[in-house]
Amino acid sequence: MNHINLIATTIGVTVGVVGAASIFIYHYMLNNQQHSTGSTSLDDAHKRIAELQAELEALRLQQSQQKKKRKISRRFVSNDSTYTVTDETDTDAFSTADTEIGDDEFYDCSDSESVIAENEIRISDESNHLDLILKEVDEAANGDFDIETYSKLQTLVNLHQDNVEVIWRFARACYYHAEATADKSIRRTILLEGIGHCERIIEIPNAELFKWYAILLGLNGDYLATADKIKNGDRFKNYIIKAIEIQPDDCELHYLLGRFKYEIANLSWFERKVASTLFSEIPSASHDEALACFDTAIRLGKRSLQIDLFISKCYIALKQYSRAVNSLKGILDQPVVAAGDEKVHAEASTLLNKYSGYIS
Repeated sequence: MNHINLIATTIGVTVGVVGAASIFIYHYMLNNQQHSTGSTSLDDAHKRIAELQAELEALRLQQSQQKKKRKISRRFVSNDSTYTVTDETDTDAFSTADTEIGDDEFYDCSDSESVIAENEIRISDESNHLDLILKEVDEAANGDFDIETYSKLQTLVNLHQDNVEVIWRFARACYYHAEATADKSIRRTILLEGIGHCERIIEIPNAELFKWYAILLGLNGDYLATADKIKNGDRFKNYIIKAIEIQPDDCELHYLLGRFKYEIANLSWFERKVASTLFSEIPSASHDEALACFDTAIRLGKRSLQIDLFISKCYIALKQYSRAVNSLKGILDQPVVAAGDEKVHAEASTLLNKYSGYIS
C-alpha cells in the first residue's frame, strides 16, 4: 500500500470512530437532560440523532464502495527460522457492528484468524520439510564429499539466510568442497563463501557455527601473509574456545585447540617478532599444552592417525624421541582408512627415518 492509500485509510477509520463516539456522547447528554427539557427539545434531539445516524450510514456506504486491497503481513518465529507470510485480502477502510446507540463496536477478524491458522500449518510443514532435508545432509556428510550436498545447501542458505542450522552445515560443506578442490583460486573462493555466510550471523551462540567458521578461517590462513595469518590464528583460537564453552565434550574442538597451540609453540623467532607488533601480548602456548588438548580429544572419543601424528610431533619438539618413534611406528601399523591417511603415513615414515637415530 502506498503512502496516499495508507493516509486515506487512516483518516477513514478515524472519522468513523469519531462519528460513532459523537452519537454515543450525544445520546448520553440527552438522557441527562430528559427530565429538564420540554417535549419540543426532546423532539429536536431525536431528530438530530437521526440525522447523525444517517450521516454515519452514508459514510459507511461510501467507504464500502472504495474497498482496496490491503496486504496483511505476518512474521512467524520458530526455533530454526523466521518466516514472513503475505496474504491479499479485501478489507473495508472502516468496519463496525450494529449502530444502536450505546452498543460497543466490533471488528470481524474471523477471516484473518483463519488465514493465520492456515499459514501456521503451512509454515510448520515447511519447517518439518527443512528438518528432513538437513537430516539427509547430515547422513551424506558421513561419507565422501558430494557436490550435490554442497549445491543443495547453497540453495538453502539463500532461502534461510539467518538460520544457523543451515549456515553451519553449509560451512561444513564448504570445508569438504575446498579440501576436494585442487585449484587454489577456486578453493579460496569456496572458503570465502562459507566464511562470509558465517560472519553474517556469527553473533548467534552456536558451537557448530563457531567450530566450522574457525576451521574455514584456518584453511584461509594458507593464503595470508605472516602478519594476517597470525591475526587470523588468534580469531581461530577465540572461536574454538567459545565453542568449547558451549560444547565442552566435543572431541574435535579439543583437537583443533591442540592444533592452534602446537602452531603457536612452533612459531619461529621472525614470526614471533611480527606477532609482537600486532598484539600487546604475544599469543603463547607450549607443546605440553598442545599434548594435553590432543589427549583430551582422544579421551572424549576421537582417535585418528592425524592426532597421533601431531602427538608424535609434540614429542619430537620436547625431545622425547623414544616416545616419538613409538608413536610413529604405531601410525604406520594402522591401515589407511580415512581420506588423508596416506599423506599421514608418508609424513610419519619420513619422521621415523629421521629420528630413529636419535635413540641411544
